[in-house]
Order: sequence, then structure tokens, then C-alpha cells
Amino acid sequence: MSPSQLYLRELAERSRLHVVAVETTSIAWRQWSGADAAVPTPANPEAPPLILIHGGFGSWTHWAENLLSLSVSREVWTVDLPGLGESGDMPQPQTLEHFTTLLRHSLAGVGLSEGTFEIAAFSFGAMIGARLAAACRHQCQRLTVIGAAGCGALHHQVDLLPLPAPGTPFDEAAVTHRENLARLMIADPHKIDINAIRIHSENLAKHRFRSRGLAGTDDLLVTLEQVAAPICAIWGSEDATAGGRDALEKRRVLFSDAPGGCDFHVLDGVGHWTMYEAPGISNALILRSER
Repeated sequence: MSPSQLYLRELAERSRLHVVAVETTSIAWRQWSGADAAVPTPANPEAPPLILIHGGFGSWTHWAENLLSLSVSREVWTVDLPGLGESGDMPQPQTLEHFTTLLRHSLAGVGLSEGTFEIAAFSFGAMIGARLAAACRHQCQRLTVIGAAGCGALHHQVDLLPLPAPGTPFDEAAVTHRENLARLMIADPHKIDINAIRIHSENLAKHRFRSRGLAGTDDLLVTLEQVAAPICAIWGSEDATAGGRDALEKRRVLFSDAPGGCDFHVLDGVGHWTMYEAPGISNALILRSER
């Protein structure tokens, strides 16, 4: 087993896996509590649980660089969206509304259907995170969106290299994955390490749902009007999907109208996968409600 495979296996072993049957599929949740293995002893047990939602073509591993730090102070729950990661296939209709319905129904299976919680969501997942926050109303105490899709004409579609053929040896495929990570996900080439390449490769191998068609809609901007919780919005200044500084400033104006208010942050020199490239500041912003 390679060091990057061992890294992901050891990280998974620090969590508790919960698989919840919903409609004709299953949704995989992982529970992260405490600084060590899956021991439910976060330092701040009075704080609401934190739900993390990954991006398109992803899984819980999009949060690999954040989980141990976040779970020191909070009970953290990661979810694999249907059609991705360890969850079952996404049933029809494959709409944002249906994604949200499935996710909301699965909350009861992990004990999150009654109390309050906070949500942090990345890229395509931010669209579903916002819809979940709107649907759950006052259960959701805070919504953080990172590199959010769903901003309509402001969203920039990135051209990527064709994926390696199935069965291509990892070392050979890694060349393509590194280039695509540089184009789409991570601005600093020195941050594109073997763990990032492994995460990206394994997530692509498991995906059964393509989110790009939904990412270019304006669904997030529409949904923001229905989110009662305060919002924290985070983008990297070099986010390839953001369309540049002017487009980020347009987002800032649009987000300022959110009913619960919005703290808007642009991180200099950082790309789309902000929480992997800049985990320290990302974690601090996600947990800002504790300061």
C-alpha cells in the first residue's frame, strides 16, 4: 500500500461510518469526534454539529485536510452525496430538489433531524447545502459556502484534459490528474501533492453522477433568498471557476442581500479547492461562530 493510500485509510479509520437507506438508494455518512480515533469527545460538546458537504465528482475526502482539526472542537459529519463516493446511485429525478430531499430524509438515520446544526459546503455541494439550510430553516444555525457553484453567468467552466482510460497505472494517470488539479482545483503547484492526486483519482473512479450541468445554473443565488441563517462565503482569488476578481466582487454584492447577512472572504493566491490548499484559514472561517 502506497503512503497516499495509507493516508486515506488511516483517516477513514478515525471516523464511524453510518449508511442510511433512503428511497431506492443509500447515503454514507461519517462521524468525526475528538482529536483521535472515533471517540465522541469534542472539546466543545455544546456547539451544534457541523455537516460537511463535498463538491462535484467528490466525496468526504474533499475535506481530508480539515477533518482532524475541525473535530477537535466540534462533532463533524461528512456525507457522500448519492451517485458519488461510498453512497448508492442517485435515483431519478437527478435534480437539486431531489438531492436535498434525500439528504434531509437521511438526517434522521444519523440523529440530526431534531436539533440544530451548521453546514459547510464546497463547490457543487454548496448548492445542496444552501437548499438544505433553507429547507431546515432555523435548525441550520450557520451556512458556509466555499468556491460555490450555482452563480449563473458568473460561473466559469474550466477546460480539462481527457481522463485516463480505466486501468491506467496510477503513476501514469497521475500526470493527467496533476495537470487537471492545476487547471481546476489548486493554484499553488507546490500544494498539488500525492495525497491530493490520490483523492482526486479515487473520487473520479467512484463517480456515477455528473454535476457540471447543474453547476452553471443560478440556483444558489435564488436559494440564498430563502436561507435564514447567517452565511460565510469563501472564494480563493485564483479560483478557476470564479471568473476573476470582477466576478468575485459581483458575487460579494449579490451575497450581501442574504436575509441572515453574509461575511464574504476572498483568500489571496488560493484556488478553487480552498480548504485543501489553505486549511488553516478555511477552518478558522468555518468555526468563526465560536470566536
